[in-house]
Amino acid sequence: MLRHWEDLGLLEPADVDPVTRYRSYAPTQVGRVRAVAALRELGLGLGDIAVLLDPSLGRGSLVEVLRAHERALEEQVSAAATRLARVRERLSAIERGSSAMSTLVHQSLPALRLVGLHTQVLDETEIPAAATDLRARLRTVLGDVEGRLVLAFDGTDDDVVVVSAGVPDDVGASARGLVPLTVDEAEQGVSVRFDELPRDASDAWVLVDHHLEAAGLRTWGVHRHVHAADGSVTLQAATCTRT
Repeated sequence: MLRHWEDLGLLEPADVDPVTRYRSYAPTQVGRVRAVAALRELGLGLGDIAVLLDPSLGRGSLVEVLRAHERALEEQVSAAATRLARVRERLSAIERGSSAMSTLVHQSLPALRLVGLHTQVLDETEIPAAATDLRARLRTVLGDVEGRLVLAFDGTDDDVVVVSAGVPDDVGASARGLVPLTVDEAEQGVSVRFDELPRDASDAWVLVDHHLEAAGLRTWGVHRHVHAADGSVTLQAATCTRT
C-alpha cells in the first residue's frame, strides 16, 4: 500500500536502502499516513487526496474538491435509497403473496381457446417486457381486456419461451389482426388465486413452487395468468413429481 502511495506521490520514504531497496519511514511521517487513511475512509480517491494534501492548495480549490465529493456521495446515497425501497417493496409483495397459498388447489386445468397475440423471447428475464408489450397491443385492438385477459408462458422448448396474451375466443376478434391461441388441458395441475401479484410475477411462481416442494411436486409446461374482473389473478400450471 505504501509503495502504491509512493508511486502516486502521496508519501516518499525517508530512506531507501541502495542494495535491498527496503524502505523506511520517519516517525514524523505517521501524521501524513493517518491523513491519507482518514481521507480514504471518506471515500475519496487517491488522486483527490493527492490534491488535498498539496501544501500549495488554496482554499478555493479545497472547497471545490470537497463539494464535488459531496455531490458524488449524495448521488450514491440517493441511488442506494432507491434500491433499498425497491427491495423492501419486493419483500412486502412476497409477504402479502404468501397469504395466497391458502387458495392453492390441486385440480385439472381445462384447455383454453383464445384469440390474441404471441411472441418469443430467448431468456426468462425478457418475459415481463414481452408480456407488457403484448397487453398494450391487445388493448389497442380490443380496448379494456384486463377482466378477461389470459397470459401464457410456454418454456417447454429449451431455446425459446413463447409468451402469449389473449382473451376467450367469443369476441369475434379473429378478423382484427389477432390469431388463435390454444393452451392444452392438464390432467394434474395447480391453481392459486392472488388478490394482487407481486411486482415481479416470478416471485409469485417461486412461492407456488416452494409450497409444492413440500408435496414433492413442481410446476412444468405452460404457465397461465388468468385475470378476473375484480383485479385478481389466478396462476395455473400443470404439475408433476419433483425429481
